[in-house]
Amino acid sequence: MQKSILFSFFFFFLAFNQTNAQTMGVTVVEDGSLEGYTFFSPFSGTKAYIVDQCGYLVNEWDRGTRPGLAAYFLDNGLMLRTYKADLVGPFTSASNAGGLELVDWDNNTVWSYEINTDTQLSHHDAVYMPNGNILVLTWELVYEAEIIALGRDPDEFPEVSYMWSERIMELEPVGNNDANIVWEWQIKDHYIQDFDADKLNYGVVSEHPELFNINLPELNSSNSNSSRDWNHFNAIDYNLALDQILISVRNSDEIWILDHSTTTAEAATHNGGLYGKGGDILYRWGNDSAYNRGPVSDQKLFGQHGANWIQDGFTDAGKILIFNNGNGRPGTDYSTGEIISPPQDANGGYIVPAAEPYGPGDSEWEYGHLWDENFHSPYLSNAQRLPNGNTLLNVGSRGIIFEIDANRDKVWEYIIPLFGDTPGTQGQNISSNSNFRAYKYAPNFPGFAGLDLTPGETIEIGENPLACTFLTSIENEALVEMDIHYQPSSRTIQIHNPQIQQANFSLVDLMGRQLLNVPINDLMHTVEVPTQLTGIYFIHIKTPNGGVYTEKVFLK
Repeated sequence: MQKSILFSFFFFFLAFNQTNAQTMGVTVVEDGSLEGYTFFSPFSGTKAYIVDQCGYLVNEWDRGTRPGLAAYFLDNGLMLRTYKADLVGPFTSASNAGGLELVDWDNNTVWSYEINTDTQLSHHDAVYMPNGNILVLTWELVYEAEIIALGRDPDEFPEVSYMWSERIMELEPVGNNDANIVWEWQIKDHYIQDFDADKLNYGVVSEHPELFNINLPELNSSNSNSSRDWNHFNAIDYNLALDQILISVRNSDEIWILDHSTTTAEAATHNGGLYGKGGDILYRWGNDSAYNRGPVSDQKLFGQHGANWIQDGFTDAGKILIFNNGNGRPGTDYSTGEIISPPQDANGGYIVPAAEPYGPGDSEWEYGHLWDENFHSPYLSNAQRLPNGNTLLNVGSRGIIFEIDANRDKVWEYIIPLFGDTPGTQGQNISSNSNFRAYKYAPNFPGFAGLDLTPGETIEIGENPLACTFLTSIENEALVEMDIHYQPSSRTIQIHNPQIQQANFSLVDLMGRQLLNVPINDLMHTVEVPTQLTGIYFIHIKTPNGGVYTEKVFLK
């Protein structure tokens, strides 16, 4: 009888504990984590969110469409988002998009544009460039006759009469819903094949690592639509200092670097640009067997996502951070965050060995391979180096975002508390919360200047039992003690600088493009506004000690 009572009490306690367990939202918060704001846009929902260090909601964008797949909060205070348009062509993939949009803090659409036809579709990712243009990944149909002429083995052709070729476009936003294509690159200009000497692009694959083998066999990393979509680019990043583009090529388990300094005409050739190689691959890493310079057993990347250059001023700046999903690894699948440092020459080009694979031989930093670090996301995901030297890892397929410090200790964790767009209740087992990318920002991130960061409730229903406090303020704004007035009659901006602070004044449009840049170091300063500038703009003033001031102005 007593034994029965004890078992009953045990199961009651277990059920009570599971009901009230911390199953979502912030589940770990420790000293040493970056006290900042985390941005995410779940794959199965139509919204994007920013939460603070304690998981309280700071802002929400309800867009009415699912992401397709990337979304970013930018340093101009706008959100860049890809979205799933109503599909026109045959690009049946979970990674399709079709639409791009810039959205302000109050959920107003600043600009939108669709690449969605019966032969072309944007997909996965886009990156906002410092000049206000946008680089976007695009699929384009290439038909059987052209592909076979380029050297594809006809016996390896898919069941349909076309394949999905990759194209990168640089868009210059125009107005509210238009764009100019100012640069482009296409993979079909950079093939090599050793199948048929009578077809184009014939050569020895290992002697041309700068080209992609059009007959590369399907590998083992759970490739997506690999019979049609045999490249499957899933990430893009841009490096202004080098004028280079970094892409993740999932279906050959590699990252590639391309030269953006070329003209569009040069990008279709093997010559030109800063690095003299036209649109050919400057650097590739992750799978030496893809260009016949190593065995499959030496493969390093397995279905990777989220490759990016680490920002200037951060620990390991200029190196490449990758979320290696780990699909098809020898043995058990597990994911890792990894950093590599490509061997470069003094001009920013890459050292290409005569017969060996591109270096380095291994990652110089890796997290996730030790027994107590094990995690796995078979798809989605990314990693981010944070301003304090910590690393954020977004385990995308499971909707888990966590931060580790330099000692590899987990110091913060957030489990996205959503079933699609529906908030979960604390204690439930959450699902349908997958997330392509997540990013964490410090409170002084420029995009927050002038915005209301007052937190609301948590997204999830129910109390967060963790003891967590976070003061949401941007103290740097108080350091800028200036009065700014726009005089429409003279079209001038008057700046009263009572402390005679040294500062930098800039005028920025809604696309984030800097139109004026003026130093300030006197008591009264007048900035003349060009007559062609009309409408809504932002004034940004920054001081050397980190002060930031932002004001919206209507020029007429």
